[in-house]
Amino acid sequence: MKPLAVILGGSGGMGLACANTLSQKGYDIIIVHRDRKSQMPEVEQAFAKIRTTGQTLTTFNANVNSTETLESVNHFVIASGQKVQVLIHAIADGNIGSLFEKEGGLNLESLTHTFTSMAATFVQWTQLFFQHNLFAAGGRVIGLTSEGSYKYLTGYAAVGMAKASLESACRYMAIELAPQNITVNLINAGITNTKALAVFPEYEKLIQDAKKRNPHQRLTTPEDIAKVVSFLASDDSAWITGETIRVDGGEQLKSF
Repeated sequence: MKPLAVILGGSGGMGLACANTLSQKGYDIIIVHRDRKSQMPEVEQAFAKIRTTGQTLTTFNANVNSTETLESVNHFVIASGQKVQVLIHAIADGNIGSLFEKEGGLNLESLTHTFTSMAATFVQWTQLFFQHNLFAAGGRVIGLTSEGSYKYLTGYAAVGMAKASLESACRYMAIELAPQNITVNLINAGITNTKALAVFPEYEKLIQDAKKRNPHQRLTTPEDIAKVVSFLASDDSAWITGETIRVDGGEQLKSF
């Protein structure tokens, strides 16, 4: 039976690149994404490319935070008879803004939503597959974090707080899942030009500054990340767990 990868947030950016790479390596893919109707023609075109590899691709256009979505995916995996070899958390669903704007700043609702989407679901979906014995032997759980978890980035407070929580969760999960031979790791990606980045203030300046700062004079690409995810999904990474791995070409070694 083919290995199965479940990708949360796999319709674009790093998640989609991971889907492409793993499908080329023989993985069946499940993607949970959330896209508007107007975005679906572009998304379906990307999905069609994955299907050309000959692997099975199943998609759920649904809210990753929803209990109903968890149950639907859970039932599908059980019915398929497959086990989850890799769970990838690539959710980019956070609120942008300042903590102390007098009007329109981040409030409890926006902070809670960001934390739930970008940190708590990392734990929740892992718990789901673990509790239903759906992880394959040597299962892998992989998430994405960023420099904003430990440095100030304009407008990034809610996401940065969520990413810091994600990194803490990774360490606890790695210890608790080690007896089951399941590893848990995060990738700290360099600045990557994705739709998620475009919502940030001074987006273009951020890109130009990142190119100047990076020793290789270019941005990190989704494919750079997917290559490392592919390694973490392999047997060769079995002794790596609880780690946050920088994949940025040395970008974060330099100050802005």
